[in-house]
Amino acid sequence: MSSSTSAKNNGPLVITLVLVILIGLSIAVYFAFFAKAQPHPAAVKPVVVTSAPAPVTPAAEPAPAGPRLLGIHRVIPRDTLWWISDKWYKDPVLWPSIYEINLNQIHDPDLIFPGQKLEIPALIGSKDHLSQDDYSLLAKGYLEAYRVYQSHGKKDAKDYKAAADRYKSKAGQ
Repeated sequence: MSSSTSAKNNGPLVITLVLVILIGLSIAVYFAFFAKAQPHPAAVKPVVVTSAPAPVTPAAEPAPAGPRLLGIHRVIPRDTLWWISDKWYKDPVLWPSIYEINLNQIHDPDLIFPGQKLEIPALIGSKDHLSQDDYSLLAKGYLEAYRVYQSHGKKDAKDYKAAADRYKSKAGQ
């Protein structure tokens, strides 16, 4: 009978042991799946300066990168430089300004393609009172259009040359 008495005495010990194991497993599951790892701060090595820093020389002013931009126009089907100019400036005749600053992607002013992103130069003056710089940009655009149209044998190419000369004189060049 002594063996059954000792088994009865071990009951609370077994229950306690099972509870401790369950609590331990619960804590392990919590840390394994739910607790966030804390980042360890990186060790910072001290920097020893052995000489004085080089003297700072003032940077030269950068040269102007080009005309100020009014915006960027993304070409959609059926757009023309004429229509784009009318949209942005409310004056379609100013299209050569757009053409001139986008020569890197427009090789013929009659051929622009959907998806192209064209820079729209800001006017220094207004559309009714252009500045000399505005006239100069227009003159360059008309002259470039003249060159392209002349190379394609367009009969009215000379009209673009005349417009370039007219704007060039207004620009004081």
